[in-house]
Amino acid sequence: MSGALRKPWAYRFFLVLIAFSTVLACVVGCTTEPGPTQASEGVEVVDCAQRQVIVPQDADRIACLYAYTGHVCVLLGCEDRIVAVVNGLKRDHLMGRKIENLAQISSPYNKGSINVEELAAVKPDITFVRKDILQDAGELEKLDNMEIRYIVVDYLTMDDQKRSIEVMGQSLGCEDRARAYLDYYDKTVDLVKERIAGIPESERKRVYHSVNEVVRTDVPDTLSYQILDAAGCINVVKERDELRVDGDKGMATGEQIYAWDPDVVLSNEPTATNYFNTDSKFSGLRAVREGRVFQLPVGISRWGHPGSVEAPIATLYIAKLMYPDAFADIDIEQEIKDFYQTYFDIELSDEDVASIMSGEGMREAREGGAQQ
Repeated sequence: MSGALRKPWAYRFFLVLIAFSTVLACVVGCTTEPGPTQASEGVEVVDCAQRQVIVPQDADRIACLYAYTGHVCVLLGCEDRIVAVVNGLKRDHLMGRKIENLAQISSPYNKGSINVEELAAVKPDITFVRKDILQDAGELEKLDNMEIRYIVVDYLTMDDQKRSIEVMGQSLGCEDRARAYLDYYDKTVDLVKERIAGIPESERKRVYHSVNEVVRTDVPDTLSYQILDAAGCINVVKERDELRVDGDKGMATGEQIYAWDPDVVLSNEPTATNYFNTDSKFSGLRAVREGRVFQLPVGISRWGHPGSVEAPIATLYIAKLMYPDAFADIDIEQEIKDFYQTYFDIELSDEDVASIMSGEGMREAREGGAQQ
């Protein structure tokens, strides 16, 4: 030990300096965005529930127990690895074009319950699940008993959704494709925000967004609400206490919709769109009288839906619909073709684009019910 460190005050200063450096290193490490790290048995990924999971470097068999994760698998070019899906995903028309024999693929998850024996039988390397499964001890026990490796994929906001795509890209070794889509996501939303920045508040459209059914709508601080906000719309749903809220689902009433009397109604479900336009209950609504009830496109998923992977192009589409002069140079039909060709490897005809924009026929109806 040097002479300087033999002095008590210097020694104490040395210890304090070491302790401070250690704490600083810990803080920096804890605030860095988690990413994949190599482990001897695979790749360590931090999922959307902040769980550290070791996944195989070559995960060839994927179970998607959340429809959104199936859509992201197609985005990442991994559709040929899918060995299990939820039933709802089988009703998506474009998914049927991407996944061979989709109707025959195992569906081991139904109404919130996993058939773990059926899941184990397809031998998944990775199983993608929603975060709510962590609150169900019984479902977790099933997975643990069968030693099923699972990744939690979940989000509420735009930033959360981008993180969920990163997590799946890391888990499946598709970081480059994930990053390309996220770059498009950011550039598209930024473009829209820049174009609508000069539109004064008094000229912005007041919009009611019908999600799946007439009286279901957006909850503030969720993806679907943020899409409308980024597109320059004033969502008539401004206060949570105006709605009956269940998670990310907001339920309004016909009386509330009339009280809001929006300039525009946007709907992502054709049956709800038709209901607004044809049922006498809503004939007095200004948006109905003025012919401003619009069906949002339905592609891989319903555009603008809380569970939609197509958030960036939905933002662009809605902004152009609301403020056509600000986006006069944007050919939206060509944008749609380019989007699906570039990020989903789907070549669309003019007829395909028309179907997507109308929303008709893009999802098979549930047995005994409408498209849901």
